[in-house]
Amino acid sequence: MHDRFIKRIDTGIEKIRKYCESATGKKALKTVERRTGRLLQQNSRATAFYDIQTEYDQETSRVILSVAKNDDASHWERMTEGHYLLRSNITDWEAEELWRAYIHLTDAEYAFKIHKSDLHLRPVWHQKDERIEAHVFVCFLAFVLWKTFGLMVKKGGLGNHEEYLKK
Repeated sequence: MHDRFIKRIDTGIEKIRKYCESATGKKALKTVERRTGRLLQQNSRATAFYDIQTEYDQETSRVILSVAKNDDASHWERMTEGHYLLRSNITDWEAEELWRAYIHLTDAEYAFKIHKSDLHLRPVWHQKDERIEAHVFVCFLAFVLWKTFGLMVKKGGLGNHEEYLKK
């Protein structure tokens, strides 16, 4: 889990560095600070691993982004992090297959979140069982379409659609 957040922060820092190379002026400092704050907020589980400083260079009118990795915090987190225990009644699967199936639940939750936010839907409090079932069915259909389109994109050689989602 930590590696995933560290990778996201590293990717985000590279984008911010590219912005620093091209942007000038004091306004760029505020933009860099906001982007850095947003990046760390979205990946809060790995913020202790980084010490990020920004400063404005008067001579070049550019923002200097200083990033240092905190190896002590990283080592401590890895030594004290917990473990997942998956309990299942499926006995003929390998542990890795079971883990992948479990991780797909995260994809499903994310797809439902996108489905609801893109359509600007709020929670619906249905009073009748058939309406609840219809709502769940529509959400399930949206998820199936989402996964189908993702596989089509991957098969077509257009990349992995899930990488675009996590940005």
